[in-house]
Amino acid sequence: MKTTLLAVGVLLTSSLQTQMAPLPSAVYSKPKQAPKQDGGRQSSEFAKGSTLDLAELAIHTSTLKPGQTNHPLQAYNDSEELVIVQDGRLTATVQDSTKTLGPGGLLLIVAGDKQSFRNASDAPATYYVLKFKAKDPVDRQRGLTGGGSFLKDWSQFKVVKTDKGETRPVFDRPSSVFKRFDVHATVLKPGIASHAPHTHRAEEIILMTKGSGEILIDKQAHKAATGDVVLLGANVPHAFTNTGSAECGYFAIQWHSNAE
Repeated sequence: MKTTLLAVGVLLTSSLQTQMAPLPSAVYSKPKQAPKQDGGRQSSEFAKGSTLDLAELAIHTSTLKPGQTNHPLQAYNDSEELVIVQDGRLTATVQDSTKTLGPGGLLLIVAGDKQSFRNASDAPATYYVLKFKAKDPVDRQRGLTGGGSFLKDWSQFKVVKTDKGETRPVFDRPSSVFKRFDVHATVLKPGIASHAPHTHRAEEIILMTKGSGEILIDKQAHKAATGDVVLLGANVPHAFTNTGSAECGYFAIQWHSNAE
C-alpha cells in the first residue's frame, strides 16, 4: 500500500511540475540577460507559461550566423509554431517546401510538419518563434484541410489602405491547434489609435515590428516599442495608440478555442 501511495504521489508531483504558470497580460521586452548559446545559435526567451486556452505559450527570438542551420528537419506533434523574421534573411524548409524570407516574412508550421531553418546569407538572421500548445486536442487533419503550413514573404501580403494607415491580411483559417487562427499586420499613422478600448474572448498577441506607441491594458497605460511582444488575455480591456512621430507597425495574432 505504501509503495502504491508513493507512486501516486510521485505522479501527482510530476504532473504539478509540468503545469505552466499563468502569463499575465503585459508588455514583454527582450530580456536584459545575455542570450543563450545552443551550438552557436543565440536565443532569448521573452515569455513561457500558460493562458486561459493554452497549456503552453513560449516566445523567443533566435539568431543564426551566416551559413548556420538551427537543426536538422524535425517535427513537433503536440504544438504549432508561428515564426516571424525580424532581421536578415532566413531560408526555411517545411516538409517539401523551401522559401527565403526577409524581415516581416512569416511561417505557420502545423503540428506534425517537419521544419528546419538556415541562414544562407552573409549577415546574421534573427527571427521570433511563438510556440502554441493548446488545451484542446491537436487536430492535424483540420490543419491540413485548412491549408497546411504557411510560408510567405512580407512583399507578398496584400496591402489595404485605410484612413488610419494600412493593413495586411496574413491568414484567417482553422489550424491543427485552433478552430480559428487569425493574423494580420497593421501600420498606424502618428497620433492614431487602432481602436477604442474594447474586449474580446479571443486571446491576442501584438508583436511590434517598428515604431512605438502606448498600449492600454485594463485601464493602465504601457509603453511598447519595436521588438516588444504584448500579451492580451481573454476579455481584458485594451487599446493601442501610435504616440510616436513616425509610423508604427505590428502583427496582431488571435486564436480561438473550442471553449468560445
